[in-house]
Amino acid sequence: MPLPVPTNTRRRLAFLFSVPLAFSLVFFLVQLAAERADIYLLEIQNLQSSVRELRLLAKQAESSERGFLLIGDDRYLFPLEQANAILPTQIKFCRGYAKDWPALQPDIEKAAALVEKRLAQANKIMQTQRTKGFAAALELTRSGEGDKTMDDLTKVTNDLLKNVNNIEATYLEHERTLNRWTFVFFSVGTLVMIGVMMWLYNALLSYLYARDDAREQLEKMNAGLQAHIEERTRELRDMNEELGQFAYVASHDLQEPLRTITSFSQLLVARYKGKLDDDADEFIGYIITASRRMTDLINGLLQLVRLRKSGQPTLPVSFEKLLSEAEISLQAAIRESQAQIEHGPLPTLIVDQVQFSQVLQNLLSNAIKYRREAPPRIDVQAKRERGNWIFSVADNGRGFQPEFSERIFGLFQRLHGRDVEGTGMGLSITRKILERHGGRIWAESKEGAGSTFYFSLPTSLETLRFLSPHSTEPAPSAAAREPVSRMP
Repeated sequence: MPLPVPTNTRRRLAFLFSVPLAFSLVFFLVQLAAERADIYLLEIQNLQSSVRELRLLAKQAESSERGFLLIGDDRYLFPLEQANAILPTQIKFCRGYAKDWPALQPDIEKAAALVEKRLAQANKIMQTQRTKGFAAALELTRSGEGDKTMDDLTKVTNDLLKNVNNIEATYLEHERTLNRWTFVFFSVGTLVMIGVMMWLYNALLSYLYARDDAREQLEKMNAGLQAHIEERTRELRDMNEELGQFAYVASHDLQEPLRTITSFSQLLVARYKGKLDDDADEFIGYIITASRRMTDLINGLLQLVRLRKSGQPTLPVSFEKLLSEAEISLQAAIRESQAQIEHGPLPTLIVDQVQFSQVLQNLLSNAIKYRREAPPRIDVQAKRERGNWIFSVADNGRGFQPEFSERIFGLFQRLHGRDVEGTGMGLSITRKILERHGGRIWAESKEGAGSTFYFSLPTSLETLRFLSPHSTEPAPSAAAREPVSRMP
């Protein structure tokens, strides 16, 4: 996720980018005005050429007229015929070029009318020559109307060209001014863009240097933190080892005085039961019961310590065989409760045989212990699902309320008080064993309607070989051992 940019930096960047944009916009407008001035200037120049062309047509008609009257050769009539053909188009061009300058249009109309008049006079003289002869045509020429028309045309066109030249000079000056401003804005805009690029370059260098410094500091902090974590991990590992050793030694050493207490309590029962009063017999029973319970608790603690120290499994184990071993271990309880145990096909996985025999024994024992008046019915099933083997152990026992489905896996947790034998450590040990193999355990139940305990193991345990002291195979990754969670 990108870091937020400070407000001041955003404003500075916006200003720096807006200045070149503003100069670019002004440069574009000035350039547009210069192009428009060029267009007007081109129209003015075309208008000049058209006016001169009109005057040239009149002179052409006059020369054709006089040459024909002097020589009498029809070849001199060609310029007049050409002028008659071109005149309408040339007048149209003049009017089109002058449309943006209304002040010039009256003079354009006058010049066009005079040219048309001069061509009409020349045409009339030629027509007179054809019908009445050279004498009549010369008489019309001597009248001076043609010369007067040419003088008026010269005067009008000279004034018109003078006005057009003034307009042209104005546009030329305007164009030079625009070109100067174009150069100024282009130069200033270029300098501003260079300044912005230099600022961005320096800002980028500063950012890169700051990033490298921050990365270096972060690496130093990470190194320090890693060293601190390793130190704390080492301390915790040492503390766990010490606690494990203490628990093992304490549990082992406590067994001897407990055996003594149990043995002498049993001797008291054997020798003095019924010889003392009822209170004494009751007190001795309390001592024997408490010592046995203490022995069970110590044995459970020893199992937890041994579980932490045990190695990884390397051989496949059949769960059907493990279930049979668990049934043999619980044969007395099964016969007493008349329990019926059924199972479907169970897989063969690479697990610790002793530990998983204990897992199944704990789950079957719970189903038998927490039974109702009816004989227990226990069903063990397994199915492959999304990279895991899901096992289920269902019973028809007492059950429990769903809100206790997590609490029952805690150490020394019991839901039914002391009316059922046990230490409250079996399910906790079961969870540790499953987690050690990359699995998990959960339960579903409804009070009075039985319980179902589920546990999962990854399918990689079908062929997985854990790294042993004499093995060259790599240990499985955490991702390979992590089961797909199934919420109870």
